[in-house]
Amino acid sequence: MLTPLGKALRKLRIDRGWLLKDMARGIGVATSFLSGVETGRKAIPAGFVEKIAAWSGLHANELKELQEAALVSLREFKISVRPDFTDGDREAAALLARFGELPREKRDDLHMLLKRTFE
Repeated sequence: MLTPLGKALRKLRIDRGWLLKDMARGIGVATSFLSGVETGRKAIPAGFVEKIAAWSGLHANELKELQEAALVSLREFKISVRPDFTDGDREAAALLARFGELPREKRDDLHMLLKRTFE
């Protein structure tokens, strides 16, 4: 099953007439690795989207779409805790790291709250 990033990359390739091997060669990775990233079997390496953007000459809006697709395709996230965070801030970050333990309804509620906050 394709990840959101995989779907975006496939669309980009179709729109530009590239094969998987063309893109893989262009960004300097094995075809099997690129396929693995698209399907979520391989983690998205740091700078991956930027490497694709540089090779393919993406427009700013295309880059943003690819970055957003990559973000929702990640399997792991790192929460940075700044030195100025209070104990309450640290606790909130630790609780967010346990997001997957929440029941579906609570995850949906928290998702909508965070989405509204950042819009």
